[in-house]
Amino acid sequence: MAPMTISLDGSDWRVLPLMPREWEWRRVWEKPETVTPALWIPAQVPGTVQDDAFDAGLIPDYTTDFHSRDCEWTSERDWVYLKEFAAPEVPEGGVVRLIFEGVDYECRVYLNGQFLGHHEGMYDAFEFEVTRLLSREGPNKLVVICEHAPREVGQIGRTSEVRLWKARFAYDWDWCTRLVPIGIYESVRLEVTGPAYISDVQVYTQLSEDLSEAEVGVSVDIGCALAAPVTVYTTLLQDGRKVASRSGEVLATGGMTTYSVRCPVPEPKLWWPNGYGEQPLYEAEVSLGIRGHDPIRASSNWDRVPEFPLDTKTVTFGIRRVRALPNDGAPEDAKPYVLEVNGKRVYIKGWNWAPIQQLYGRPGHEMYERWLTLAKDANCNLLRVWGGGLLEKECFYSLCDRLGIMVWQEFIHSSSGIDNRPSTAPGYLRYIRRQAMKMVPRRRNHPSLVIWTGGNELMHDNWTPLDDTHPALAVLKEVVQRLDPGRLWYPTSGCGPVENASLEHVGKMHDVHGPWQYQGPAEHYRLYNGIDALLHSEMGVEGAANIEAMRKIAVRQPLWPPDETNPLWLHHGAWWVQRPMMERVFGRIEDLETYVKLSQLLQAEGLRYCLEANRRRKWRCGGTMPWQFNESWPNLSCTNVVDYYGQPRPAYWWCRNAYEPFHVSAKYDKLGWQPGETFETEVWVNNSLDAAPGTRVTWTLSDLHDRTLAAGEATIDAPACGALRVATASWQVERLEGAVFILHLNALAPSMRGSANYYLFSTADEPLFAGLVSAPRTELVVSRVGRELEITNVGGVWALGVHLTPTDGGWIRFDSNYLSLAPGQTYSMCFLPEEAKLQVSGLNVDEQEV
Repeated sequence: MAPMTISLDGSDWRVLPLMPREWEWRRVWEKPETVTPALWIPAQVPGTVQDDAFDAGLIPDYTTDFHSRDCEWTSERDWVYLKEFAAPEVPEGGVVRLIFEGVDYECRVYLNGQFLGHHEGMYDAFEFEVTRLLSREGPNKLVVICEHAPREVGQIGRTSEVRLWKARFAYDWDWCTRLVPIGIYESVRLEVTGPAYISDVQVYTQLSEDLSEAEVGVSVDIGCALAAPVTVYTTLLQDGRKVASRSGEVLATGGMTTYSVRCPVPEPKLWWPNGYGEQPLYEAEVSLGIRGHDPIRASSNWDRVPEFPLDTKTVTFGIRRVRALPNDGAPEDAKPYVLEVNGKRVYIKGWNWAPIQQLYGRPGHEMYERWLTLAKDANCNLLRVWGGGLLEKECFYSLCDRLGIMVWQEFIHSSSGIDNRPSTAPGYLRYIRRQAMKMVPRRRNHPSLVIWTGGNELMHDNWTPLDDTHPALAVLKEVVQRLDPGRLWYPTSGCGPVENASLEHVGKMHDVHGPWQYQGPAEHYRLYNGIDALLHSEMGVEGAANIEAMRKIAVRQPLWPPDETNPLWLHHGAWWVQRPMMERVFGRIEDLETYVKLSQLLQAEGLRYCLEANRRRKWRCGGTMPWQFNESWPNLSCTNVVDYYGQPRPAYWWCRNAYEPFHVSAKYDKLGWQPGETFETEVWVNNSLDAAPGTRVTWTLSDLHDRTLAAGEATIDAPACGALRVATASWQVERLEGAVFILHLNALAPSMRGSANYYLFSTADEPLFAGLVSAPRTELVVSRVGRELEITNVGGVWALGVHLTPTDGGWIRFDSNYLSLAPGQTYSMCFLPEEAKLQVSGLNVDEQEV
């Protein structure tokens, strides 16, 4: 009989809320169905108890109004899970193991009234051997008692007081509410094997210097209750084709035995980050056989898994080499922050990734695929998994493998405001060592994983980043070097002599964070033109949510006014209310729709400039990772560019353009220019591809009616994988009707897709863009044929912020969005799916359905 895996996931579980320790008084594990039967509710695994409580009507929708406060009691209860299942067929001498991939946070497990064990920790899998406890005659009753959530530090507190690793963001952070998940949040299964089984398979690869050959090592941990000789068969496959195979015998002793083998792979297919090549994946198939049964001789087709193995396991891996190189002109004491993949320098076009939902149990492959596809489409090649969240799920990593998105995974440490240094207590150091030793092996086979980091914003009391001499970080570094030596390691993010990006720190900035807000019409540009960070691993710009998301959040509460006098805005994003800056830039705004459109324009402008400014310093700067790509809880204002419901904000599209492989951008000092001043901007080309000789770059300044104010062009040889200043565009500023002028850039190369970019400037005093509040209107004519859309501006002024969105909340993939169209201009684009329902809106156009 072949080994089997029986999933226990599904919606046929039940769960019961009880006061802490009440389950012990009731001895609920003995006859669970007789304990308060009316209080049991249906449950889904994977999931959280809060999901189940909402489905059963015990709590309201925590995403709306102030209702998250009505749900906080859920983490103060103990919850008893019950699952009934039939016993699988077990061959003579077979072993059945019950495996939990993750329970949040502390639980006790019983099967048919028998205590299996106690587990504490949400990031590691655990298992029990249950062969003799299974009943063949009736349903087996699995009881899992999840205890109430432990006390933990939220965003404000002392990192030194943290004593356990649980997702801290859910205890209240600036971008989410306080709602602490508990429950069986990852999969549960039974595995039926022979007396020897495969506990773990590690694959490690080594490339020759010229990349023409690879050596693949496979290390197999074999569990066996008794000592017995076992034959290990290893096959490497690529796209279903066998590329190598080995077999060998090992004496599996009682407990755990490790067997290792190395296989040469000539002319390997290399895994590349998004935008640099393909992502071919390999498989390592491992099976255990009994001595005397050789599938190589017993089967004419070695590519088939033999029918008699004791156990089999297949893991996916990729072949690539990742190194960190010194930044150009970096200080001698700086760590290297330029990634080199397969011998080619890769500029990090990154994002910070937050947990996909506050209740992170139920989201699975479909949801992760949608969000991560948005990241890939946005030219992202790295996601930083922040240290206050999760060891991200297996499906996250598998999708990143396939999509070419590198992963920077942080251990579960984060700053807390009052102090920001982990504990050095001996017990805590032992605890994090045990946790890390279980976490690292779970993700180390993934080619997308390139960096482990000790945590987020860990600092001394003088606000300088910690280094590897801190005992907690030294422990984690040692675990990574021992269990995953092929990965890069950084002690914390930011890292170096200073934590924050600032003009005061020029010459001292290594990996830095901040700021997270738009700095002002001149201040923002002064900062980003002046800093010289080697890596900018966290920064951001705030903006209002999509209006459709706001209407889902506010069920009974008013959305106006959008400021600190409105309790709803404080509950859903208090740190990110931006009305004072909005009034400084745009003047008084009296309606929500206009406020949202202009707030989103400001976020798009500010965030785009951050990305472009850092990219113009390419190789002195190794990359940028804005905070944040997604949000875990729906906010009315925040720094994310994809909302809780999976819909991009306008800033997503301008950042996507800023990360395009071949890109033209402008460097300027400010947004406001007075009549009589000389407007000047540098025109730059950034290129992630091969050299592009004969690139033609044009620039045009025009007013809102498309009257040309100044223009110029240049022909250059765009360098491979580099940044080049092309020209300086200038104009003697004059007073304009509407006080707005537009810089339009174009770069066309013979061998690649061109790039276009638009920037808005003002000739008014502050508020600079008051004219946009009542900008002259124009008209769009939109037509669609199949998956193609044509938009024509038939009016007499520029159409600004032309934004396509779904009318029904569905997912639509556009190849571009958030456009500016000159009078008479027609823009063609594609979208998926073909049957999607669309609407078009803009700053100065009427909304229409298409």
